[in-house]
Amino acid sequence: MLRHLFGILVGIDLILTVTCQSRSFFNMNCPQTIAANLRKCEVFVDSRLDFIDFRQWTSELDSAVKVSLDVTCSSEGTFFLPWPFKARGLIKLNVKGCVLEGFFPETLTQTNLKDELQELFLDNCVIASNMKHVIYLFNKPLTQEIDCGQQTLQRSVFRNISYMSTNKTDEITIDEFLKIFSFVQFFNRLGKIRYRCKYSNLKYIDESISSTRSKYSFLLMTAYSDFPKLHTFRWTGNGYRSVPQELIDWWKYFPQLKLLDLSYNNISTFDFLGAASTETVSKSEPLVVNLSQNSVTEIPVDMPDYLTGSVPIIVDLTGNPLRCDCNFLRYKSYVMNALKRFEKYENLSRITCYSAIMHRKIELVNYRNNNC
Repeated sequence: MLRHLFGILVGIDLILTVTCQSRSFFNMNCPQTIAANLRKCEVFVDSRLDFIDFRQWTSELDSAVKVSLDVTCSSEGTFFLPWPFKARGLIKLNVKGCVLEGFFPETLTQTNLKDELQELFLDNCVIASNMKHVIYLFNKPLTQEIDCGQQTLQRSVFRNISYMSTNKTDEITIDEFLKIFSFVQFFNRLGKIRYRCKYSNLKYIDESISSTRSKYSFLLMTAYSDFPKLHTFRWTGNGYRSVPQELIDWWKYFPQLKLLDLSYNNISTFDFLGAASTETVSKSEPLVVNLSQNSVTEIPVDMPDYLTGSVPIIVDLTGNPLRCDCNFLRYKSYVMNALKRFEKYENLSRITCYSAIMHRKIELVNYRNNNC
């Protein structure tokens, strides 16, 4: 939750309309499947949908019934969706193209509902919130239930999420906000949190395509949370210019990671090696780091070591502005050794460098340099 509150501050009027979805509305849009204990809801919203009405409807179902909710909004559609999205029996929530209202109002209220959500997808949505309310929440202690969200998640996708303030322009200015909010106090508060969020079943995270990602996002993610089974982490198109320290030290926080997708950022250098990694993690299968379509020009001198550690690391540099020189030859040597062990990454052999002498690109597998 603190990460989402922080997102409001680095991102920056809606007219709220009120409608009420009846029991018959959800009965119609959530037909019972062949498996009697599953209701699949598919809702198209061109005005407003209220999660509280949905939650009331699920509370009246048989306790054994599980529910999935798929919501798609028109350009005028809004969805009142309070964190942490709890409703009895709800195991999957998929929301596309919606303005999300009421994201934070319940953050100081216990839900008295257990965690059940397994799959969460928010795609191309705008989180709308009142800045004064966000500042108020920053100064209040949050419970573990609210801060961690649902710890039963297996897949979590927050893709192309942006933030919008619902304040009128004369209600609060950025200067006024900075007088109220202290980043130092905020990070001191992190050190006083006495619980840990245990995402014991979470295997897949996608938090891609957002220009409002803070440089503190990974610090907030890892400061008091555990991800023991996470194997796929996508963080693409977020405008990052460097690899955060928490990803350089990936083995500390994501010990089972298999794919780290950092493609379509602006990263120019990388380093995914560390002495501590040999002491904490050992796997025969490699960690694949997708750095395609970034700004990498230099290859680390220790590139051969990426294959000799306790976890082999495959680095994909497709689409980077690599020059045809001794530097690139070092990368070629690394790739050819990698392909001897992991043939399925054969696409790496087609990575190109640019030759200033020949004025064209040369594929890695065909590159030669007798001057190195």
